[in-house]
Amino acid sequence: MAFLLYRKSLLFKQKNGNKMKKVIFSVMALAGCLAVTTKADAQLQKGTFLVGGQLANINFGLGSSNSVSLDISPKVGYFIQNNLALGLEVPLGFTAIKGIDPTFRYGIGAFGRYYFAPKEFNIDNILNRGRFFGEAGVGIAGQTDVEVGFNIKVGAGYAYFITPNVALETLVRYQGTYGTGNTSGLGINLGFQIHLPSKKIKSEYYQIKKDVETKRTGEE
Repeated sequence: MAFLLYRKSLLFKQKNGNKMKKVIFSVMALAGCLAVTTKADAQLQKGTFLVGGQLANINFGLGSSNSVSLDISPKVGYFIQNNLALGLEVPLGFTAIKGIDPTFRYGIGAFGRYYFAPKEFNIDNILNRGRFFGEAGVGIAGQTDVEVGFNIKVGAGYAYFITPNVALETLVRYQGTYGTGNTSGLGINLGFQIHLPSKKIKSEYYQIKKDVETKRTGEE
C-alpha cells in the first residue's frame, strides 16, 4: 500500500513538472522571438507602437538652490504611416520651494511626430544611427491654484538609436498654456522612446502558441 502511494506521488510530481516545463519553455520562446524581432524590424514603419517619455525642468536643489522641480511626460503613439506617429501625452510635474507650498502641474494632449530621412536635409545622420524629427501637440494643462487652459507645443529634436528599437532623444520645444494665468516658454527635454513592431509581435506570438498546442497534443 505504501509503495502504491509513493508511486502515485511520483507520477503526480512528474506530470506537474512536465506542465511547468511547458510553461517555462513557452515564456522563453516568446522572449527569444521578441528579442529577434526587436533587432530585425525597422523602427519607424507603419504599424509600430511608440512608448516612452521625456524629462524637463530638472532641479534637485543642488548648491545654493532651495527649490526642487521635475517635469515628466509619458507618451504612447502609433505610426499611421512610415516616419509619422500620432499619440497621447500626459505631462506631469511639480516645483517645491523651501517655505512655500509645492506647485503641481498636469495635463493631457495629443501629439504628432515626423521623423525626417537624411536625404530630406541633404546630410548624413550622426553615425548613421539617428533621425531628426519635428513634433507638435495640442491639449489642456493646468497647475495648482490656476484653472485649466488650452496648451500648445511645437518643437524639433534628434533621436539616437542605441539599439534598432530604443532611442535616446533630445527635444527643444516651445509650449504655452492660454487661459487664466497664461504661461509660455522654451525648454529642452531629454528622454527615450521604445519602438514596438505590432504586426511581427502578433505573428510570433500566435506561431509560438500554435507550436506549443501542437506539441501538447502530440504528447497526450
